[in-house]
Amino acid sequence: MTELQMILFLCPIFFLTSFMDAVSGGGGLVALPAYLFTGLPVHNAYACNKVGCLVGNFTSFVRFLKNGLIDGKTAIGVGVVTFFCSACGAQLVLHLPDRPLKIMILASMPAVALLIFMSREYPQVNRTEEIKGWKRIRACLLTGVIMGFYDGVLGPGSGTVVILLFTKLLKYDLKTASGNAKAALLASTVAASASYILAGKVVWTVAVPVSVFGILGGYVGAGMAIKKGAQFIRPMMLLIAALLIVKMAADMVHGGV
Repeated sequence: MTELQMILFLCPIFFLTSFMDAVSGGGGLVALPAYLFTGLPVHNAYACNKVGCLVGNFTSFVRFLKNGLIDGKTAIGVGVVTFFCSACGAQLVLHLPDRPLKIMILASMPAVALLIFMSREYPQVNRTEEIKGWKRIRACLLTGVIMGFYDGVLGPGSGTVVILLFTKLLKYDLKTASGNAKAALLASTVAASASYILAGKVVWTVAVPVSVFGILGGYVGAGMAIKKGAQFIRPMMLLIAALLIVKMAADMVHGGV
């Protein structure tokens, strides 16, 4: 594809993936394969995808923050851990050849899908005050480490994974967990994007126009999640799980790696 063809192909897709990320996470399931489909080398695809995710995540993060749906103290703690783990994960990606990266992305999909399908009940009431002291510190550290390394190295479904971590380990209601997830995602994408920018892997002529559509998608998606809450977020999470399985099966049938 020429760069113009790449832009025309990726812009509408990135609007939808940023919308998905803002609501329930998992946009990387579509975004990263879309970048690879254009013919970009794997490391450049990772880099452009992270830069696009960064602006979309920032937009949705601001909307959740303005609506008081982020627990600041916990979000900052988890975000700091996520930032450093994501930076380490991105450095690992930069030193891995293309084929292992593709295999790792494919292998992660069934695990994330299984995790989502096994978690059918999401809390409607915020019970996070029950998690106190060292137990809370350990839960925050574990959330940040899992989120940071997974998003830094792989990415697809990371938003959904961190929402599950906030609901299961820290007992947040689904809407607040989604807001906290935006803070963790922002920290992760800042770290990974910085690593790729410093390594000179970002194709700016493609990443910038695609990122504009990421901003729009993140804004619309965050507004939808805030207004509809759990009634809208949960079906989207199950949709992401279904997409994970379909994408994995398609790659296996066509010999994707």
